[in-house]
This record gives sequence, C-alpha cells and structure tokens, in this order.
Amino acid sequence: MIIDWITARLPFDHFSEEEWLKLRQMNDHICRFNPITGEISWETCAWDSVRSDSHGVAYKVSSDCLMIQGSPCRVIADGCNVFGAGPAASLDLAGCVERMSRFVFEQLEISYRGHPWYWKVSRIDVTGNLYVGSLSQVQSCLEQLRGCNGGRYRVSQQAGDTVYWSHRSRLLSGKAYAKGPHLTYQMNKSKSYDGKIYTTNEIDQANGLLRLELKIGSQYIRERLDKEWFQLSNGELYELWDDYFGRMIGDVDVKGDKSLLEKCLEVAPTDGAGRSAYGCWLVIKNEGWEIARISFAKSSWYRHMKILRDAGLSDMDISHGKVVEFRRSTVELKQVDSWAELHQLAS
Repeated sequence: MIIDWITARLPFDHFSEEEWLKLRQMNDHICRFNPITGEISWETCAWDSVRSDSHGVAYKVSSDCLMIQGSPCRVIADGCNVFGAGPAASLDLAGCVERMSRFVFEQLEISYRGHPWYWKVSRIDVTGNLYVGSLSQVQSCLEQLRGCNGGRYRVSQQAGDTVYWSHRSRLLSGKAYAKGPHLTYQMNKSKSYDGKIYTTNEIDQANGLLRLELKIGSQYIRERLDKEWFQLSNGELYELWDDYFGRMIGDVDVKGDKSLLEKCLEVAPTDGAGRSAYGCWLVIKNEGWEIARISFAKSSWYRHMKILRDAGLSDMDISHGKVVEFRRSTVELKQVDSWAELHQLAS
C-alpha cells in the first residue's frame, strides 16, 4: 500500500510579505479580460511543476494560499511510484506532506515551514497493487470489474483498460488499471521524463499487477472524518481502501463443498430469511441487478444483501449475477507491497 497523491494548501499568513510577493511572481498568470475595454474580469495563477514531467509535484499560488499537489513517491528515495518508500510506503500522511512541502520550498528557495499540520489537505489517494499473474489475466480482471456497477459502485468512465467508479465524486472514488503498461507509457510519453527508469524485467513483472486506487476527496475529509487529516493513522487509511475494494472483490471462497443456499442458511438469523436471500440471488442471476433491485422492498433488499455478503458473495458477484473468477484469498490475487515480493511471486 502507498499514498500516491496528496493535494494540500498552506495559508499565506505563514509567509512574510516579501516571500509572498516572490511566490506571486513565480507563477504564470491566467486572465480573462474584455478585449475592447481591456478590463480584467478575473485573474488566477497556473499550476507549475517543480519537476519537468507532469507526475512530479506541482505548486500554485492562489489569492490566499500556496497549493501543492502530486505523488509523494516521486520526491522520496529513487522516485518509484509502484511501491514507494519511506512515509509513502508506510502510509504516514503527515510525513508525506512534510517531504513534499520541504521539496517544493527547496526548489522555490523559500525557507521551510515546519509542522505539516499547518497545511490543509483536500485529497488523498491510497493505492494497492494486487498480483494476478500476467497482463492477460489483469485485463480479464478489469473486464470483470467493469461489470461491478450498482449499489455503492457506479462505473462512470472507461479509458482504454482503465475503469473508474464515481470519478467526479468529492467523497470517495475508485480507479483500476494495469500497472505494467502504465509504467511504459510514463517513460515513453516525454523526453524530459526524470522519474525512476524501470528495467525491462521490472516492467515484465509489473505486467502482472492490478492497480487499485482510492481517492479520498475534499468533501469526505471535511465532512466525514471525525478528526483532523494528520490524525489519520496508516491503519485507518488501509481500512478505507480495504472497505472500498474489499467488498467489491471479496475474500471468501464460495466455490467450496457447500452450496450457496447452505451458506445462506448458515449465516441467516432464520431458515426463512436464508431461503429468501437465496431467492433474491436467483432473481439477480436471471433478471439482472437493476431489475432485482426494484423487485424487492428496500428493507428486504438490504436484508438479503447482508445475508448474501455474509455467505461469501462480493459486490462484484452480485453485480454480475454470478461468482467471478478471482478472489483475494486465492494465490492468483495477492497484495504485493515491494519489488522483492513481486520478484518472488513472478519467478
């Protein structure tokens, strides 16, 4: 697991007037003006990268704060954003903000402002890599993930092999893609790329990685957290990621000796509730998720869904109306957190 993106801002009252004027002069300005009268309707500063490629850390000077955004992985160790290092790999959110802000201040030749909690964080991306085995298997997984649409998941956009869920949401949104081809794209897209150069062997092994990214948006941080952003522990960040994707993919073997009906009867409070939940599953299989959803009263639907999930079905199973081919509990789908782990699995 890594923290792969942070957007944060530091209010201007943490700078001297001289420093603030210097910062304002560094950014390009974007203006809207009337060409007849020359009157400026509004003016804002553009985002500028302090590295030469778009995946470095960028900064922007607004009217009341300095904003930074980017991947903390790119300014830590060798800049590897597959597994990261230091605070990015340990899900140390405050440590990531400290490293990013220190890097930006050094590049802008502004004296460093300590205490990362001075910053206001408005976006956090938590990312996990799952080893599937090969690029063709990753693409097969993505094809199945495209069908995970309904309930808490809404497939909102597809670009090539990338699948997005609720990509415009300011609460939580998800993204899945093949990491190996993405590494090749990053290195080939620009002659000025100055990130980590991955070897052919590393890319070959990364072709077996399914990348799952959770974006924690500004509204979630502002309204759903019962604490300050810097109080989020690495365990809590992992739980947010695991809750979002864990229910989607599932972690229970439902292809065992017992039938789904038997498992429903085991986990349901009564035999009648178990049989009703199984009947709901049959409607989903035969008519599809959307038709099944409107065929049951709201309270009955959620009761059936709880029993089916407790019996071992994932949200993706329920969306497809069948048990999907992969599970996190199988060898073919394993969370990987380092190159060493990946080398061992791929060898």
